Amino acid sequence: MMMKPQKDSDRPRENMPIASKEDASVLTPQLTIDDLKQTKTFLKLIKKQQKEVNVLKKKHAKAHTALRSSHSAQLDRTVAQHEKEKHTLEKQLHKNTSRKVSSSLEMSRDIEQQMKTAAMNHKSKVKDMASAQASECSEMLRWHSAEEQTVVEQHLLQQCEQLHKLLMLEQEQQTHQLTLLHERQSKEMRTNQAKTSMESSKAISQDKSIKNKAERERRVRELNSTNTRKFLTERKRLAVKQTKECEQLQAAQREQLERLEKHNEELSNSCYAKSHCQGQIEAVCGDTREDEPLTGQTHTSLQ
Repeated sequence: MMMKPQKDSDRPRENMPIASKEDASVLTPQLTIDDLKQTKTFLKLIKKQQKEVNVLKKKHAKAHTALRSSHSAQLDRTVAQHEKEKHTLEKQLHKNTSRKVSSSLEMSRDIEQQMKTAAMNHKSKVKDMASAQASECSEMLRWHSAEEQTVVEQHLLQQCEQLHKLLMLEQEQQTHQLTLLHERQSKEMRTNQAKTSMESSKAISQDKSIKNKAERERRVRELNSTNTRKFLTERKRLAVKQTKECEQLQAAQREQLERLEKHNEELSNSCYAKSHCQGQIEAVCGDTREDEPLTGQTHTSLQ
């Protein structure tokens, strides 16, 4: 009695590993820039940067408040000094006017002229002071804006570097997972092939239709030869499949890296353009504020 041969369609399924849904996710990793931005490491960096921004905003607000207080005190002292001088001259004028003598009249005219001169001097002094204070505020604005822009650029660079680092780690994990998958597939195939070989040999040894030892040995040799060719074909097929999967993963990872580099470049260009535009606006506004008394004391916070 002869052994019933296996169907050709059954042989590949017998020893080839079966892919699961988990295996499919390893072969086609879905990784976006938003995924990287939602990682714990990146969110921790953003939180740290926001804290630095808040500290800088408080520092600038404190400096701005101190400057405004200083300007107000300076102006108050100037006004108080002028009021004191004006009050003194008014008393002298009133005193001379009450005497009703020719010398007093002449003196009163002198006092009135002094009062007019003092008023003109005070007005000029206040105008110059206001212009100087506006210039000082404008300079503070430029300095704060430059400092803030430096922080923004530093933070942007840190974010780009962190995203690149996270992508490299993720891709390293992707490669590792694919390597583990391939090792498991190869091990499963070898196990299945060994099992197939043992079952076939057992079937021959239990085949009662084989009457002598020579015939049994011949059948074993034929079986081993057939299995060897079959197993080598399966292993080559699996090796080709795994090589293709490695190439597909590498292509996907190159695409991931290109997307991230493009994203980082666009972000950097946007930051530079915003900085350049802000600098032009501040230059125009700064020149305007220097001609507007006490209207240049403003502060721009981080966007």
